[in-house]
Amino acid sequence: MKVLDVIKLVCDFVGEKELRAKLEADETLSAREQEKVALLQRCFNLVNQEIATDYLPFLTKEQVSGSVIQFSSLSKNVVHVMEIKNRFGMNLKFKLFPNYVEVEGNAKSITYSFFPDECNLQDEVEKFCGLSQRIYAYGVASEYLLIDGVSSDAEIWENRYKESLFMLSQKRGEHTLPKRRWL
Repeated sequence: MKVLDVIKLVCDFVGEKELRAKLEADETLSAREQEKVALLQRCFNLVNQEIATDYLPFLTKEQVSGSVIQFSSLSKNVVHVMEIKNRFGMNLKFKLFPNYVEVEGNAKSITYSFFPDECNLQDEVEKFCGLSQRIYAYGVASEYLLIDGVSSDAEIWENRYKESLFMLSQKRGEHTLPKRRWL
């Protein structure tokens, strides 16, 4: 899914039919329409970063070595370190510092959540954790309407956005309860 596809769907949600038609036909946009598209793109980036930091962490795993791992040496912007393993696959204890992590032992891999990069209109968005175009569009519509000053409509889209994220983050599968005990 591309960022532009999400923005087209948002145009349907917020009543920007003319802008949607011009984006579909790939026509030249006026200065005011370009401002709207730029605002929608900024709103998309805000929503993408909000999802990654607050709701569904975007995880990645990298191979590393040593007992001190500099965050600058990793390929993505670190939000939270989940686990660090040695060459045998055993979890290692670690201490977090602002720019690096100190590991007790020799680290082989690190799993961490990351902060997504800013996206442009033609960028592909990875579907982390089953996130759909619709969920992104709900969040972008909410942010756009809030900035535009239509807070009552923004609240409606925000509720849909949060409910969708809540349903997506629910644990699925088998739930085991503890065995009954007699007192």
